[in-house]
Amino acid sequence: MTVARSVIGILFLAAIATDLRADDAAPYVAPDFMAQLPPLPASADATNVWKLDLPQALQIAIHQNLGVVLERESVTVASLGIDVAKDAYEPVVSSTVDHASADQPPTSIQAGMPGAIITNKNEDWRLSVAEHLPTGAQVEVDFLNSRLASNGGTAVEPLYYSSTVQASVTQPLLRGFSTDLVVPRVDLLRAKIASKKERAQLAVTAADVIERTEDAYWDVVLALFTYDLQVRSQKRAEDQLALTQRQIASGLNPPSDLISAESTLAQRNLQVVQAEQQIEASSDALRTILNLPHEEWSRPIIPSDLPTFVTQAASAEDALGVALKHRPELVQLDLDLQTAMLAVRQAENAKLPQIDLGLTASLFGADSTYGGALDGVGRTNATGYSVVLNMSWTPLQRATSAVAEIQRSNQRQAVVRREQVVQNVWFAVRDAVRNQSGAARQVLAAAKFRALSTENLDVEQRKFVAGTSSNFLVAQRQEELANAQLSELQAVLTHKKAAAALLRAMGTLLEARHVVLQ
Repeated sequence: MTVARSVIGILFLAAIATDLRADDAAPYVAPDFMAQLPPLPASADATNVWKLDLPQALQIAIHQNLGVVLERESVTVASLGIDVAKDAYEPVVSSTVDHASADQPPTSIQAGMPGAIITNKNEDWRLSVAEHLPTGAQVEVDFLNSRLASNGGTAVEPLYYSSTVQASVTQPLLRGFSTDLVVPRVDLLRAKIASKKERAQLAVTAADVIERTEDAYWDVVLALFTYDLQVRSQKRAEDQLALTQRQIASGLNPPSDLISAESTLAQRNLQVVQAEQQIEASSDALRTILNLPHEEWSRPIIPSDLPTFVTQAASAEDALGVALKHRPELVQLDLDLQTAMLAVRQAENAKLPQIDLGLTASLFGADSTYGGALDGVGRTNATGYSVVLNMSWTPLQRATSAVAEIQRSNQRQAVVRREQVVQNVWFAVRDAVRNQSGAARQVLAAAKFRALSTENLDVEQRKFVAGTSSNFLVAQRQEELANAQLSELQAVLTHKKAAAALLRAMGTLLEARHVVLQ
């Protein structure tokens, strides 16, 4: 007997497997209970319903989610960091004014007679404009003026003005300079890389929020349809109880059968209450991600997108190729590698001798009037120039060599970290492809299970009417059908979530959902 049952079971499973393979080729048709939006529970305020589709939910999340809001601020700060770095190339204007007065005896016979008091009053004012160039050069233009009033015998004039215009350029030739201008602009380049990295982090955060929003949206859909399925199951239990009461009244069944039918109905009532509570819990989770105002939390949410299923074939190798081009995490690591390379360049450059070439040119003017001193500058009769070469070097290079080796180590670590993330991406892509494929097979298997459970319940109910079955068996078949319907619904929504997870693993979720980050 046991062998016979085993053979029958194997043949039954083989038949189901054959049907599933045949169903794989046929398009999936959603059952009736998934063909339209289910009604809200009676306790919900039907006059204040918010019908929300998935694209609308995604747009709200990308604008209002607190994580995205914070990350946008970080992007703004990083972008302003570029302006801070550019400050090194902005002109700096400075000025100085001073006044000095002294009454003192002469220090020489030319200055005055012994016992005399010499009065000297000196006033200086200076205006300077300095600027750093992308080559690392320091350019400065100075306008210097002085006014000297003296009654000393050595004074050129009792009132004497002098003016000088001086321009100087100091250019590093080795340390702090490179022909491609990378080393002198390293701070600006770092700021630009940091800004790009923060924008990539915004894409990472946004993709996470979009996926979580989709999951929460489908969880609300699941809760609503689950409630509807439990109400349907409750209705079947009520019909079965009414049928049992009629059969007991007609003498076909003993009164004890009523207990089984009432017990089943009580269980269904409990499941309806639990399903109703789950609607609110899942809706609150969606409201949290969307960051809705608190006054909106009492408004019932009705997702207007129905659960649908379309088979999608995906290759892990192809998905990995897409991920390597689009994952923002890899973009961040590439930027980290660029930063590490800049640090190595700067550290290697710091080992070079400091050789600075300076050139200064001056124009002079002097007269007893300030206008005459300025005219003297304009005539360019009195000029001067100087050339300076400064050099400093640390020949042992202990510290600079250590710093360079540290930066090379950091660069190697950046390469390894990228390889680690690529490996993790490969695992995530394979896992996402596997989950999507498995979810698709589960949808087809659950649909077959639901169809067979429907047939089994019909057969069992006919048997009960004919008096060859019991309330226990009918309740069992009803439970199987409810579980089968719920399993199919969960499988379809799991496939929807798996599809979004695969898009995120490939780095194309934002593009696929038409989300533009600003």
